[in-house]
Amino acid sequence: MRKGTDAVRQRGGHLTSGRKFSADELQLMLLWFLRDSPAHGYELIKRINDLSHGYYSPSPGVLYPALGQLETLGLAQVELKGKRKTYQITPAGFEHLRLQAARTEPLLAILKHAAKKMLWMSQANESEAAAAEATGWLPEFVKARKAFHVTLIAQNEADHAEQRRIIAILQRASEEILQKPSSP
Repeated sequence: MRKGTDAVRQRGGHLTSGRKFSADELQLMLLWFLRDSPAHGYELIKRINDLSHGYYSPSPGVLYPALGQLETLGLAQVELKGKRKTYQITPAGFEHLRLQAARTEPLLAILKHAAKKMLWMSQANESEAAAAEATGWLPEFVKARKAFHVTLIAQNEADHAEQRRIIAILQRASEEILQKPSSP
């Protein structure tokens, strides 16, 4: 199984309130956003919010300590432009981001998935066709995912033998889903 999907799986994929990412995970995301261009804190909050379609918008009280830690670690540097601090990734930051790509990619996948889910939920009130148009998700895909989730919840009291049977099914299904179809 691929490492990237493990992080998404461990998180459970739920859109919950409260703390969504650890400080270390936020630092990786900030480096990812800084890799293309320098930014000040408000711009970074907006970029994260925009990518996730409102699912995650770190507060200044969380963001600035994370940026300060990146600066302390030598992964980002600060330049004062007027009254604002502009943060820029350093060569060490690029290297850290490269070495942590297997951890960073699933975090961004979570944000992108959350964005689609938020968009689906807002458009589905109008119609499933509008939601499908906005997200690219087939209504059957969304229904199948919901049915799968409900099925697993219904197995909450399964004994160990049944849990092992479910594990085997899930592992086979995961492997099959992750396989890229052969090109004709």
